[in-house]
Amino acid sequence: MQTNRGFIGKIILIIIGLALLKYFFDWSIFDAIDSPRGQAAISYIKDIITYIWNEIIH
Repeated sequence: MQTNRGFIGKIILIIIGLALLKYFFDWSIFDAIDSPRGQAAISYIKDIITYIWNEIIH
């Protein structure tokens, strides 16, 4: 039995997980992103990705 589900399987699991969070906890990824804390987290992640791209990969 193959245990590697692949990229599409991981995407489907993430979507199902987000749907379960919305259903059971009334939590929305879009509300989290719109909050000031979510914006700060996205900015931090963007800075890390930009640094990795510029310094390590490129």
